[in-house]
Order: sequence, then structure tokens, then C-alpha cells
Amino acid sequence: MKRINPSNALIFFLIGIALCMKGISAIDKQWDLTKDKRYTLSENTVTAIEQLESPITIEVLLGGDLPSNYKRLRAELTVFLNQLTRINPFVQYDFIDPFAENTNTEQTIKDLYSYGLNPEIEIDQENQSTAQTVVVPWMILNMGNKSSRVGLLQKNLGDTPEGRIEQSIQQLEYNILDGMHKLLIKKKKRIAVIKSHGTSEDKKILSFLQGLQPYYNLAPFDLKALADTPEKTLENLNRFDLLVVSNPKEIFSNEEKYIFDQYIQQGGNSLFFIDPVAVAQDSLFVLQGDAVVYPVELELDELFFKYGVRLNKDIITDLYSAPIVLAQGENASSEYKPYPWVYHPLVQPTEDHPIGSAIGNVHHRFTSSIDTLENTLKKTILLTTSNRSKRKTPPFIIALKEATQPLKPSEFNEDGMITAVLLEGEFPSLFANRIAPFAWTAPKAVKSARMALFSDGNIAENQLNSGEPLELGYDKWTNNLYANKSFLHNTVHYLIGEEDRLNLRSKDIQLAFLDAAVLNEKRTALRNTAFLTPLILLGLLFLILYLRRKQQFRQ
Repeated sequence: MKRINPSNALIFFLIGIALCMKGISAIDKQWDLTKDKRYTLSENTVTAIEQLESPITIEVLLGGDLPSNYKRLRAELTVFLNQLTRINPFVQYDFIDPFAENTNTEQTIKDLYSYGLNPEIEIDQENQSTAQTVVVPWMILNMGNKSSRVGLLQKNLGDTPEGRIEQSIQQLEYNILDGMHKLLIKKKKRIAVIKSHGTSEDKKILSFLQGLQPYYNLAPFDLKALADTPEKTLENLNRFDLLVVSNPKEIFSNEEKYIFDQYIQQGGNSLFFIDPVAVAQDSLFVLQGDAVVYPVELELDELFFKYGVRLNKDIITDLYSAPIVLAQGENASSEYKPYPWVYHPLVQPTEDHPIGSAIGNVHHRFTSSIDTLENTLKKTILLTTSNRSKRKTPPFIIALKEATQPLKPSEFNEDGMITAVLLEGEFPSLFANRIAPFAWTAPKAVKSARMALFSDGNIAENQLNSGEPLELGYDKWTNNLYANKSFLHNTVHYLIGEEDRLNLRSKDIQLAFLDAAVLNEKRTALRNTAFLTPLILLGLLFLILYLRRKQQFRQ
């Protein structure tokens, strides 16, 4: 038998491997072997992409040289976009460096802000030097003459840089599909925003409403406009898919409660932001530094009680709370310091529901507790304070100086209290077996509806700076950004029946990040190992081949 030359065998082996790799790469198939199924798209996403009938181009502003964390985000995004283009060639993408052809970086940053594409300043400290990199974590989706901005960076209060990137990667599928949804909407659902009864001023809920405009048609609604013909008011309200009532301060009449009742009976969804007690915040933070807390009567208690919830006339204080900034000292020597403010609880949304999945802390201001009662409706707790809470019952006085006094943790000994609840099902009528306030032919069949009730009338209100609205959830005094806007938008989407997209937020992935502290400590050893290991392996391989060749020549 003729003996095969080992060198030729090695060459044939390498050629065989190359041909196998070439054949495998030609197969248009992908297997997701990750434990968390990170690269497996949901059925809703696949269906939506397959049904695209017009080209969509995606401009990703993550080109150029990026910090290491953002390179990870770009790599994961590239894999995801490749999946979309494989499903439907109508989807095309390109990575763009917004600073590549612009010599005036400062002007470019100003232009980005003007388009709502807020950049991030990343500071990288290495070898006792500090480097700043401007990153633009945004995408622009274009379809015909329409475009949609999609933010890639998910920021929650207290997140580490690695946790922020992990959250961002986790939400890639939802964010891109949400951006496409804005472009593909053919008929928007309608939302009625109550403007009577002393509800929130327009500029105080502007941020909340502006975020909903790409998805829905919003319209102001005055319950008192047709006071003499309430049946006409009810007919007009029934044209809307969702009713929003934000922080009312005036009593609702029996006719108006009947309008709510019958609207919900016919499948109308509703969102209530209610303050069971009142706090004169202008008096507290602007004038004398204290305010009286007193109950508010809106005459809605019996309506909510019929639905199985009760808004309590109290104020929740919580050790886990947001800070406020107070001035210490006088005139030129004064300085501003943050102090914990137990009247502003920070609550974590329920993670196992699409509304609260992957959402950071929600900021309350003078909120009350909610009790749930047994009935046929399905109830889901959306927000709960921490287990270091305490409730206070009015009337009492809140003094601003309380913030500077030491807290006594032993006094906060009550369990978490509900501050938001979701109700679903066929709502019972408050006016069953009662004389209706006005003539109305109620439908025989009760339709299923959804309602979300918050015991904080201010939760959807943004702060103002020189009379101009700021982002909902942003606190101008501490420069903290809370998750109020995302959480409330998710609530609206769910109430109006868009939960299929929200389910994508529940996708849980686990990324492995290198420990920065260990890397910094063993940087030199790891660098030397990475440099010397290939050289040592090559040297061993050369030695083996040399000894084998020497042995063959001896034979």
C-alpha cells in the first residue's frame, strides 16, 4: 500500500474544512443555540416583517469608533437587522457616523439636539487619562415620505453602564418593531382627554400627550359642554377608544358618573389619575414652607367601589423615595443640597406584566394607597411602594424642614401599599336597579373593558422650566430621569389593546460582561498572556513538526 505523505494529508484536510465551511455558509439557515433564545424573533415580529409591502431603510447612527460597550450594542443590532433583511429584502440598513464628514463637532451636536436625536457623552478613564466620546444611540426609519426616530439606549436611574447596554439589547426587537408600527399605522385609534373639572393644565401633561400622538388621535373632551343634553355627551364619548382623566379637582355630578358608567359598560377603556387628598404644593415649595393636607371629594368613590377598588384618604411616606434639593445658608454662602423626601416614593413596576416589564423606577408625588375588593373583575397590581412604608391620615401639615431632619427607619414598618391597579373584564353598573339620571337606552350585552386607576393625580404631569414643559419623569432639581413616561405610555398601549407589541418587552436576555475592576487590576498580565500565548503555541507546533521530520529522515 502506498503511504500518503503527511504534508499532503494536512493540505487535503485543510482544503476539506474550507469546502465544508463554504458549503455551510451558503445555507440560508440560522440556529439559535443561546440559552435565552436571544436571536429568536417572535412570531409577531416575523409576521410584521413578512407583510411589509414598501421598502424601509434604517439609518443607524452608531458608525465610526465607539466605546467597547457600544460596540457590543452595535454587534447585537447588526445580527438583528441581518435577520430582518433575510426575512424581507424590503428592509435595508446602513451604519452612519454623524461626525465623519463634519469638522464642526459642536454644530453637529446642536443639530442633533434640534432633531430630537440627543447624543450621549461617554467618559472612558484609562491609564490615568480621561477620554470623551460623543455617541448617538439612535436609528431613523424611513418609508416613503415618512420617518420615525427610534432610541437605542434604555436609561434607568441607578443602572451601571453594562446594565444600561444589557437593557438596550433586550429591547432592540421591541424598539424597532415599535418604530415600524408608527410608519405602518393606517387608522389611528382615538383618545378623549377630559378638559373639564379642573383637570391637568395642557402644558403640564404636554410631554405625556406628545409621546402618544404618533400612535393615536387625541382630542379634548368637555363633559360640561352639553350639560342640558347629557345623552349627546355620552354618544360623543362612545366614539373614543380610551378616556383619560388626569388630576380632576371638581366634583362629578350624578349625570357625569352615569356617562362614565355607561361608556365603560359598552367596552370603553379608561385611565384615571386621581388625588384622594390635596396638598398645596405651591405653598409648600414656594411660600411659607408648609402645607395643609386635606381630603378631596370628587364623588367618584362609589363608582370605583362598585368596580372593586377603594382610594384611601391618606398619604404614603416611604424610606425608598426621591430626593428634593433645598438651599442651605444665606445669600452668596448658600448652597443646594439633596435631601431624602419620604413624600415622593419611588416604586418599582410589576415586572411580570407587559406594562411594567423592563421599566425603571416610577416617581410619585404625594400619593395615596389603594385597596382591592373581591368581585368578578380581574385585578393586576401595577405599582406598589416598598416594605418600609408608612401612611399618614389627613388633616395634617407637611413642613419642608422635615427633609433636613434625621429619619427613623423603625417608624416605617408597614408593608408595600398599592398605588396603581389594572382592572379587566365586564364591569358591573353602578346604576343597576337604580333610576338613571337621564333617559338612555342601555345596551343589553355588557362588553369587556379595561381600566387603570392611579392614586396619584400628578403622575402624568411634567415639570416646567421658565414656563416651558420638560420631559415627563425628568426632575430639573436633581437632574434625575424617572420612568413615568415609558410606564404610562405602556399603560395606554395595553388599555387600548396593543399588548402584542408590549409582550416583546418581556424578552429576557443575560449578557456576560467582563469585570472592569479585575481587568484594570490584571491588565498587564492579561495583555502579556494574550501576546505570548500564540507565540508559544506556534513554537510548540514548529518543534513537533521539526522532530517528526527529523525522525522520518533517520528512517
